[in-house]
Amino acid sequence: MDSLLAVNALASSFYPINTPPVSLKLLVPIFLLATLAVTSTRRASKRSSQVPKVHYGWPLLGNVIAYSMDPISFLRKATAQYGSTFRTDMIFTTVVWLRSPQLNKIYLETKEVRSDLFSNPVELADQATTVAYLVIWRRHSTTPDLLKANLGKTDGSQGFFLNKIVSPGYFDNLKAFVGSLSRGINRTVALDHYANLARETSRTFFTDWAQKEEIYLFEHVSKLVHAIIVQCLMGPDFYTENGEELYSLLHGMEADIGSVWNFILPEWVPHPAALRLRRQKDRVGAIFQERLEERRLHPEQWTDSHDYISYTCNDSLLKSPSRLASLRHDLRQVSDHRSSPYLQACLKETVRQYSGISMFRHARQSTICPGTNDTVVPKGSVVSISAYLTHRDPNIYPDADEWIPERWLQEPDLAKRVNAGDRLAYIPFGAGAHRCPGEKLAGLIGAKVLGCLVEGYDVVWGREEKKEEDLNRLDFSKVGSPWLEGDVGVAVKRREM
Repeated sequence: MDSLLAVNALASSFYPINTPPVSLKLLVPIFLLATLAVTSTRRASKRSSQVPKVHYGWPLLGNVIAYSMDPISFLRKATAQYGSTFRTDMIFTTVVWLRSPQLNKIYLETKEVRSDLFSNPVELADQATTVAYLVIWRRHSTTPDLLKANLGKTDGSQGFFLNKIVSPGYFDNLKAFVGSLSRGINRTVALDHYANLARETSRTFFTDWAQKEEIYLFEHVSKLVHAIIVQCLMGPDFYTENGEELYSLLHGMEADIGSVWNFILPEWVPHPAALRLRRQKDRVGAIFQERLEERRLHPEQWTDSHDYISYTCNDSLLKSPSRLASLRHDLRQVSDHRSSPYLQACLKETVRQYSGISMFRHARQSTICPGTNDTVVPKGSVVSISAYLTHRDPNIYPDADEWIPERWLQEPDLAKRVNAGDRLAYIPFGAGAHRCPGEKLAGLIGAKVLGCLVEGYDVVWGREEKKEEDLNRLDFSKVGSPWLEGDVGVAVKRREM
């Protein structure tokens, strides 16, 4: 998400942001009630050949309520009842779910007319969630071509969200931004710089944590990874001057983008989440304008900077002590954290278990659903897959709900095997045309942060140790990887060497 802010704000630096005034607020509830009745009537006449429809609970609002309360149970129940393809009507929006590794492949490898920068379930900022879950887990012991053709004329999964937060000029300059991002952050000199920055920033944070009686794990790890990413992609000036404010804006935007109202209401409806999102977007744009103006006044200071903007403009430690010991032993055998096979296995297993619940794309024209002769995905539907449920499928991963990093050591080519042929079943960073260009950077940050933490510090439960069942209660209310509900307190202490 931080990387998205960087790219979007670059666009806003070339195009002014104008926020239209909101009026007619009092008419919205009346209009919505009227439109609900019309929408329901129209849908009732179009059900003959559509994807099987899921409906739970109350008319109109039942699916919305059930999904928002427990999306995992909702999707698992629907999959068991209706199979690998089904639709859920969310008042104004129809979501078609594709629930198989074969459909994942079609969905992710289909290119778009207008591609998106980030179409992956785990964004760079979600590496914070990866590290947080790693810390917890190791202490506690049939017509696919037709679908491809029509999904190829879609908005991408993150494009579904981008339309709500990007500034004018973003899509006009998207090709340049994507190319610059990929070239900029994957240069050897840049990656070396990022590795050093991640190591030094981690040590600074860990020293501070060690002075505290207890910290909230997800919140503090999130702030650490935010600090690293802002400095890598935006530059040290953004972090020094606006780091805390950007962190607050980022999490506000993640929460509001993920609001159920953004799925079921048209973009022009001024509901609270949409209004907050607009204000947050405008403030991010203003911050970039301020920082870039300062850079224009002192260009010589940024000649050799490795941040992306400068380049473009010119679970588990706490749940398994034995695995923690194995990881420390493995780290002592290598000179670079990224070379540790066990650390890489831990990272792969964590992103497998804690990917986002969904990805979204728009169908711009009707298309026949794979595996059927006449079942049609309606034009205008939102089409979705779930990396989280794919990664938790016991038919693909034995003991899928268990955190077992050894599976990646016992079968080094596991990812290749489950993604072979006509299916994709390991997609933490997307795939094909929708693979995250920041995957290398995310892996680098995760390895450096976790390696520094494990080597130099002990992590123990805080004053209230979480029960096992509490550690499985996930919060999917924000876009990206889930956090634990209520977070979890831990104490970080420097190790006696």
